[in-house]
Amino acid sequence: MARLFITPKEIQLINDWTKELVKDVVGQKIYYYGVSTKKTKVHSVYDEAQVKVFENPITLPVLAGQPKWETKHNAFGMEQTTSIEVYIQGRELIDKKVMLSEGDFFTYGDAVYEVVSFLQMNNIYGQEEYGVSYKLMGRLARPGQFDPKVFFRPQKDGVDYTTSQGQHFFTQQRGLQENEEGSTGDFRQVRDRLGDDMAPIALGDGPRTVDMTDPENKEKTSSFNNDPLPPKKGFYDE
Repeated sequence: MARLFITPKEIQLINDWTKELVKDVVGQKIYYYGVSTKKTKVHSVYDEAQVKVFENPITLPVLAGQPKWETKHNAFGMEQTTSIEVYIQGRELIDKKVMLSEGDFFTYGDAVYEVVSFLQMNNIYGQEEYGVSYKLMGRLARPGQFDPKVFFRPQKDGVDYTTSQGQHFFTQQRGLQENEEGSTGDFRQVRDRLGDDMAPIALGDGPRTVDMTDPENKEKTSSFNNDPLPPKKGFYDE
């Protein structure tokens, strides 16, 4: 029954819905570092890589869970570690030609994680060849295990938000190949199939942008339309 009523057109629509949530509403992302199978040399006897060589990082929009911190005791004392689960839209990996693999690394916030496992989540109405998302499980990398200092940009908050190191800009992608942040690599199947029969992207106004770094206007809000905040009132002013 599922294949009778759920055709590739419906699957394209479901994929675009999930992309819209992850890429145009949530705005979380990771920097993914895949191990280069061509450049990494493997030991002829132990069949293990002595030194891993990584490809350039790829930005992947995700739904990230809350990192889980724990403290373990061993012969050398206490050791604090953390793990995290992130969900990646399945079609996003196909569009960007990304292959997930154990042993790869990714950064989220100011932490570096090693991929310990990944699995495909659910399917679309019993059609197992179409995946909705992948759950990526990462473990905090040990110091010296992987140091992406060439690309890594840790995000730290500060006293003054406009001068902190956190992410200040967020721009929707909306299926556009480029936005204010540069190339997106985004692709929406339904829009490509229908072409001009669909309404203009973002109701004709383009992708929405949140900007909190304007030094001339620190009262700028992160509202949907970037409208200025109303005048300040006292705590008891009504």
